[in-house]
This record gives sequence, C-alpha cells and structure tokens, in this order.
Amino acid sequence: MSPYYKYKKEKLALKFNTAKDVLTLMQDAMKEYSNTKSIHLRRAILGYFQDFCEYIIDMCETYLVMTDNYIDGCSAVDLVNRARIYGFIDDTLCEFITNFVRLRNRYTHDYYKRGNVEEDILKCCYSDMMYIQIFLEISDQEVHLNFNNK
Repeated sequence: MSPYYKYKKEKLALKFNTAKDVLTLMQDAMKEYSNTKSIHLRRAILGYFQDFCEYIIDMCETYLVMTDNYIDGCSAVDLVNRARIYGFIDDTLCEFITNFVRLRNRYTHDYYKRGNVEEDILKCCYSDMMYIQIFLEISDQEVHLNFNNK
C-alpha cells in the first residue's frame, strides 16, 4: 500500500467520522423539532442536511482520487454514481445519496422556491434519514461505505 493511499484512507476516515457526527446532530434536532416546531431547530436540520450531503460527496470524491478513478468536472451526482461504479457504495445507498444531493442542489440553487424545497427536505429527513446509520468498512485492500435504514 502506498503512503498516498494510506494518507487518503485516513482522511476518508476523518471525513466519515464528521459525517456521522453531523448525522447524529441532525437526528437529535429532528427529535426535538417534532416536539417544539422551533424555527431554530428547523434551520439547524436544513443546515445539518446540507453539511451531511457535502461530507458524503467529499467522501465519494476522496475515494475516487485514492483509487485513481477521479475525473475533473464531475457534478456531485456524477461523483456519487462513479463512487458506486468503483465499489465505494452499493446501488441502494447510491440512490439514497443521489436523492439527498438533488434536494441539496434544489435548496442551494432554487432559492426563489426555497419554501417548497425546505418541506421536501424535512419530509426526506423524517422518512429516510431519521433512523439511517452509516458505516465505513476499511481493510488493507478495500474501502466501502454502507448503511442501515431501520
């Protein structure tokens, strides 16, 4: 294993830990928001959602770089799909992440329709992200991101 590969694998593990922490924060905020309907918690959920998406996209990109499968100019959705093609994530997780990324893109770029997108993100969070758990499996030869949605 090259020193570069080991370095990138360590960076990937750090990004994963941060993504997992953000996911936990989002899930906790969602539980509290259910009871309070606080605008502050609503905004926190939206921010955590965006951060979580960014960390997952970054992890996909890092994986592609470390396995020499990165191509410049890919969109976030392309990075996620390429990460699936090269074995970082499976088809089901790819579909989940792609949906999250598309929502994040709508939220970021369709600011004139933000209210509708916020509702879509909250629905997604409560239906798909409330109980999701992510796992990073690292061996000397392989790295995989897995999840459980129960």
